[in-house]
Order: sequence, then structure tokens, then C-alpha cells
Amino acid sequence: MASAAASASAAPAPPNLKHEDGAPLGTRADELYDRCAERPKDTTFFQRDLSNMQVAESMGELLNMVQVLVDRHLLKPMTLDGESCWKLRSRSDAEKLRRLTADERNLYNHIDQMQKEGIWSKALRARTNVTQQVLTKCLKSLESKDLIKSVTSVKNPSRKMYLLKHLEASEDIAGGPWQSNGDFDTGLIQVAAELMVRYVGEQTLTSVPSSWNNYATTDRTAAIAQKKAEVQRLRDIEDAPPARLYRPPMHPGSSHKVYRNNAHYPTAASAAEFLNNLGVLKEKKVRESDMEQLLEMMVLDGRLEKANQTSYRSVLKATDTKVYNGFVDAPCGSCPVFDLCIDEGQISARTCAYFANWLGTESVEI
Repeated sequence: MASAAASASAAPAPPNLKHEDGAPLGTRADELYDRCAERPKDTTFFQRDLSNMQVAESMGELLNMVQVLVDRHLLKPMTLDGESCWKLRSRSDAEKLRRLTADERNLYNHIDQMQKEGIWSKALRARTNVTQQVLTKCLKSLESKDLIKSVTSVKNPSRKMYLLKHLEASEDIAGGPWQSNGDFDTGLIQVAAELMVRYVGEQTLTSVPSSWNNYATTDRTAAIAQKKAEVQRLRDIEDAPPARLYRPPMHPGSSHKVYRNNAHYPTAASAAEFLNNLGVLKEKKVRESDMEQLLEMMVLDGRLEKANQTSYRSVLKATDTKVYNGFVDAPCGSCPVFDLCIDEGQISARTCAYFANWLGTESVEI
């Protein structure tokens, strides 16, 4: 892991120091900075990378340019695996750093070293060896200049941790993706839950029009009685016409939800991938375990239900849709030996007392 080195204390290069072609060294350093700025943000530059930009004529001149940029706080010196390297700072951030006092800059550099892990104020004082009064004053000044921020540690609520303003604290400090500054972010959790309801619904539900397979009559009791009468006049129940779905009348053009026949039941892993791809959590990433916590909470709230041990599906309530058909009304729908029921077998519709009771007839004795 890269650790930032303390900023060089050497004075800026004299303005009369020039390149061999007569251009001021500061101007050539700006050209090197502009070349670096063309690379992606947060790129780490090693000496060989800067040399390959062919701005400097020699290695000595390159090191002088780098020193000028470091002195102007446009380059942040670092070490990675024992090798010197640098990262670019924006010109606005560099200007803020140039206006800091020596104590403020010293504290800033130590905070910068810790990156997302942050540093406890007590540890910061021990490292910099400043008085408590100077520490408090400098930290307030750095916060007012939008260079650093303080967060409360989740593991140690009594500790105030400091890190750079633009960084997000690590999970060890700020907690998981559902927490912010040590507290649960209820707004974020609510947004994520709504997205999960929509996502799981798209995977497990489908909309059907209100007129789909409606009976001609609106009287469900009469429709069932008619169906029973038709069945009683048949020699074999297997010859009965297929039952049609019955739905109560709804407003024209309306629709309702039913479960998909080929539903894809989301898991915590697939739901986490979906949410991460949306980017609503900015720099935070939801892990599978984090998503499982959210989904289980939604199950307890009645917004989702478990399809199996690892998958989830939407919840259809009685107010969402009313789906009736002859198979559900008949005892066959919940019969424990349905798979054994065959024509002319020991278990059949002819010998079923429950089916006969439903039809209002007598079953055949075996």
C-alpha cells in the first residue's frame, strides 16, 4: 500500500533557473504537470513514467522539475514497495496547501498518509508532537478550508477520526454501506429498498390485463355451479373441458400482477450486483452479506418473501390480485396424492370422496 511521504521542505526553484533552450524551469515543470494531467485521475507516476513523457532533456533536469512541482504542492511524493512515486494534485488543492501554516501543513500530511483509514486525533498529536491547543486550532482551520473532515468511528464511538475531505471513510470506521458517520442512513436504506422491490418484481412478476380469461358472468357462485353441472353430465371427469381462469370484473384498461411461469428468483449476490451497477451508492460497494441484511429486513417487513433458502420473490397480497380457477377451487389443488391419481387406478376422481363432496355426487367404492 502506498504511503505518502512528507512534503519536501526545500525552497522553490529560483525564478532565474532556466532550461538549456532558455525556457524557465517553472514553465517546463508546468508542461510536465499538464502531461500528467492527461492521464486518468489518481494515476501513480514513477520516475520512468515521467521520463517517458520526454519533457526533460536529462535525468537531472527531470528531478529538478519534479522538485519544483512538489514544492508547489502540485505533486504529492509517495513510496510504493520502496520505490519513489508521485500523484497529481489539482491546482485548486495545491493553492490551498500553499496558504497553510507550517503546523497546518504538517498535520495535513499526516492525515493524508492514512487515506481512508483516517487517524485518531490523539494519535495525530502523538505523531506531530504539537500542543493540544495548536492541534485543535489547526484541525478547525483545515476543516473550515474544506481540506479534511472528521467522522465518528463505529468501533470506537468516543474517537473522532480525521481524513481528507474528498475521501470516504473505510467500513472499519464508518460501518457498512447502510451507515454514514456511524449512524444508519435511513434515507439511503429506503431508496435501496424501493429499488429492490422494483428489481425483484421485474424478475418474478408479470402484468396481465383485467379482461384476461374472464367468465361472461360476474357471479362467481353461478359460474362454479354451472361448471359442476357440466361435469356431472360427463361419463369421465377427464373429458371435462379445461377450466378457465376467473377474475372479478375490473375497470377497463386496468391490469394486475401474477407470478411469472419462468420466474428468475434473485439472490443476495445478483441483487448486490444490480445495485452496484446503478451507482446510487457513489463510492460505496454493497457486498453480498450487506444485501442479504437488507433483503431479510424486507422479508420481515412483508415487502418480500423467500422463494427458497437463498432466493427472494415479490409478495402478492389479496388486494393485489384475485385469481380463481376450477383447479384451485377443487380439492385436487391441495391433494397430497395427486401424482398417484390416475384413471381406473386405486386413486382416481371416481373413488375420491373429497372430489365427490365438492361435486355433490357419490364416489365409487373400491
